[in-house]
Amino acid sequence: MKAVILAGGYGTRLRPLTYTTPKTMLPICDKPVLHWIIDSLSKRGFDEIIITTNYLEDQIKNYFGDGQEFGVKLYYPKENEPLGTAGSVKNAEKYLNEPFGVIQADNITEISLAEALRYHKEKRGIATISLVDVENPWQFGIAELNRKKQIKRFAEKPKPDECFSNLANTGLYVLEPEILDYIPENTPFDFAKDLFPLLLKRGKRIYGYRAEGFWVDVGKPEGYMKATEWIVNQIKKYISETAEIEGKVEGPVYIGENTVIKKGTKVEGPVIIENDCTIEAGAQIQPCSIVKSGVTIGSETKIDKAVMYRDSKIASNAHLQECIIAENCEVGNRVEIGKLAVVGPNCRIEDSTTVLPGSRIWPDLWIEGQISGIVRTRI
Repeated sequence: MKAVILAGGYGTRLRPLTYTTPKTMLPICDKPVLHWIIDSLSKRGFDEIIITTNYLEDQIKNYFGDGQEFGVKLYYPKENEPLGTAGSVKNAEKYLNEPFGVIQADNITEISLAEALRYHKEKRGIATISLVDVENPWQFGIAELNRKKQIKRFAEKPKPDECFSNLANTGLYVLEPEILDYIPENTPFDFAKDLFPLLLKRGKRIYGYRAEGFWVDVGKPEGYMKATEWIVNQIKKYISETAEIEGKVEGPVYIGENTVIKKGTKVEGPVIIENDCTIEAGAQIQPCSIVKSGVTIGSETKIDKAVMYRDSKIASNAHLQECIIAENCEVGNRVEIGKLAVVGPNCRIEDSTTVLPGSRIWPDLWIEGQISGIVRTRI
């Protein structure tokens, strides 16, 4: 079976993390986002996968290669300019000679694209869109179905008072090769905004597949954190023989090689602490936190559902709440970092600084005081 992964986006909603790393290669727990997607497709029988890339594409190609290591065949059609979701699939036309699946590279989900493919073959339409019930449909593309489960109306992110359905487009599609005839060559073209409305206007049968299970778009900090929480909740307890544990460790935890957890600390799973980390006396690591390799956490510091990339140093009496700290950062004593704040790589945050919820700090900055909003230049 064949699938296309749409991985050409710039990841603007996750800046500053995506200035040097494509969104699809950001880590979630122990693997990049794209690795989780390929693993999921492979386990469900997809053995040929086309990855549409553009932005920082060499990082993707260098990591995955031809796919042999991951049990699949990978293809990378060359896309000189961004062509949109449908346009990039048209650009991969030579690989697509049978019904195929499409998934966005920022979707972490347990929805089965293989089940959607089976449903599609039963219905014999030109396209099938996987749909989920949501409470906030205005943030998504939405669809309305008739009794035969055909889509009769489709709208992309309507205003709240214009929503006619709570069935949201997940960005998981099953398509017939015939659909490529309706997409112009070398032209930016979008599935939701351009292609699906065109097909409905032409009277083509598009079906809705009512999907169930976890699904989230990791393209925003809140989605990234939800995906992290979902995956870390699946870990099984593992503590390396080379780890030195003097503190209190409870629940499912992963603790890597040569990590030191000193006396008086408390680690409450599910938590991942990778290799060569040091957790000083009195620190608290709360559930759903991720501590990547080489991180140091100072005494009496509280890590509450936060993600810390490799080689960062968090000093004493700090408090990190559901935030993302990129690699090689230094966070000073008594620093407070609020929910959904994102700190770019190689930053230094001085003692007693407060970073308010939702703030973004661009890479390579030296920060002090009270921080809110987006910070692009040194304060």
